[in-house]
Amino acid sequence: MTTSLAQAANSGFHDAGAYDAYRPSYTDEAVGAFLGKLQILGSTTSQPLKIVEIGAGTGKFTEALSRKATEGSPALDIIAVEPHEQMRAQLAAKNLPHVTVVNGHGADLSTVADGTADAVIVAQAFHWFDNLEALTEIHRALKPGAFIGVIWNIEDYNKPAVWTAKAAWEQGLNDIIYSLPTDGSPRFRDGKWQQAFHDAANPQSDSDPALYTTLAEDRVQWTVKLAPEALWKRLLTLSQIANLPETGPNDEQEAANSAAQPTSRATVRRRFDAVLARDDVARDADGEVTIHAITYFAWAQKI
Repeated sequence: MTTSLAQAANSGFHDAGAYDAYRPSYTDEAVGAFLGKLQILGSTTSQPLKIVEIGAGTGKFTEALSRKATEGSPALDIIAVEPHEQMRAQLAAKNLPHVTVVNGHGADLSTVADGTADAVIVAQAFHWFDNLEALTEIHRALKPGAFIGVIWNIEDYNKPAVWTAKAAWEQGLNDIIYSLPTDGSPRFRDGKWQQAFHDAANPQSDSDPALYTTLAEDRVQWTVKLAPEALWKRLLTLSQIANLPETGPNDEQEAANSAAQPTSRATVRRRFDAVLARDDVARDADGEVTIHAITYFAWAQKI
């Protein structure tokens, strides 16, 4: 099985504390809507539902699941699977109620017995292992008729190119993201992750059964106010920026030529500051700016 962690993720998320501090959490509205689609909310079973979360990271979504479990309706038994050592340690240190933290990967759920998971959730991570191998392993772990759900928080500065930004200056930040060197790592905004679900629902051979129903999707819009420095720190949690050197030999040329591809965090910061200095950036009395975002989620049922 493919169990190795992508190098870009391993290095880009090394500072798990920064990721935990600056990445956005999930709104109650989005969590409720998502769990409703997975038929987790409203369950009347007398036994706790076993929820497997893959790529749990530092626990951004795990915390929401733990709160639901603590409320007791329904009762949840959460297995948080995370391959990144630093992130797994950060999550384990939180000692979240009803959560067991284990090492593992999308294609290796060896701690989960066949057909025992009431739902599998992947938050902000499926693009790292978007392949039929992982979906086959998840299919093994799910109970008959149970659901897999994937969910992402997507701010306008990190959106897919075909989405429309709510503000022109946020599009300016999105343009910076798209100007960064490509490192071959998969990302939600590329849209390639959907192919794995298509393949799992539409096998190439008649002898291979479909694993899941066709993927369904929904989204919830939200906003957050951040000081410019907090917004910068949020951008630094993106592996594509985190893996750049702090400074580089081409910084002067990149400062003189705004069309030059950034090769250092210093260049990205300079261009970030230029966007935030624009007249169309609305600030409140505390100097904070409003970031527009959506929570995108999708789900499929095991066949």
